Amino acid sequence: MAPKPSLPAVLVLQLQLLLLPGPAPVRSSSPLPLVLNTWPFRNATEAAWKTLALGGSSLDAVEGGCASCEVEQCDGTVGFGGSPDESGETTLDAMLMEGTTMNVGAVGDLRRIKNAIGVARKVLEHTTHTLLVGESATKFAQSMGFVDEDLSTKDSRALHSDWLAQNCQPNYWRNVIPDSSKYCGPYKPRSVFKQDGSIHKETGYGYGHDTIGNLPSIQFLFSPFVYISYQAVEYMRRGKDPTTACQKVIARIQKYFPNFFGAVICANVTGGYGAACNKLPAFTQFSFMVYNSLKSQPTEEKVDCI
Repeated sequence: MAPKPSLPAVLVLQLQLLLLPGPAPVRSSSPLPLVLNTWPFRNATEAAWKTLALGGSSLDAVEGGCASCEVEQCDGTVGFGGSPDESGETTLDAMLMEGTTMNVGAVGDLRRIKNAIGVARKVLEHTTHTLLVGESATKFAQSMGFVDEDLSTKDSRALHSDWLAQNCQPNYWRNVIPDSSKYCGPYKPRSVFKQDGSIHKETGYGYGHDTIGNLPSIQFLFSPFVYISYQAVEYMRRGKDPTTACQKVIARIQKYFPNFFGAVICANVTGGYGAACNKLPAFTQFSFMVYNSLKSQPTEEKVDCI
């Protein structure tokens, strides 16, 4: 087992990793530090832990874990070659949040740059902005030394070709009936494809506080990320355990959006963690990865959706 790493601050990375601080790098019965990874991406979790064990900062660990998924194209939707937009181009989104300062760095609709999480960190560390998008994000990345690369692959091009052949269905449009002699349509939504210029819903902000805990929210086709994350942390501030905090947040959303596809995962400053998800016919369980000083390797855990 790798030595127990030291972690100077609480961090949240939307979509991929959540880390909580821990004491000096000696093995003990403490569950800290803690690495949580939404979805069962083992290598990303291990990459983050190894970075900490080698003396890297918590920001280094989050960036390294997410970069691992970008390279491996986790689940076929992370990194290059993933979900193409209507023009057939793959664009990327990424975010980092530092829980002590509350600083955020994010990019959306990033074009032709493979290392989206690296660019997000540059936004955090080298600008007074929070979010850069589209060609402006690409120009910023180029100015920071990132190289233009084609993000399309044989698979993503095939996805786009098949979609065009099926009259551009399904997609994110609604209440639009175009002239079928000139445009694709009518339209029906599906999460595999992105509308041109859109930012994937997984990239919305989470919320973290280094004296309470933090939460990255994973919502598809749903948007109030800051509220969801903030509310879960507030539940923990009031004494709720992480699992209960997640369940209460999901229950509040269900009152207004019973068919939303999403999950939340929480952790508190003592190393406790929990998760919850909204139950749908095609989404009955939520899987995530855990690595802390009590485990010898990344471990997949699952929760039944409610």
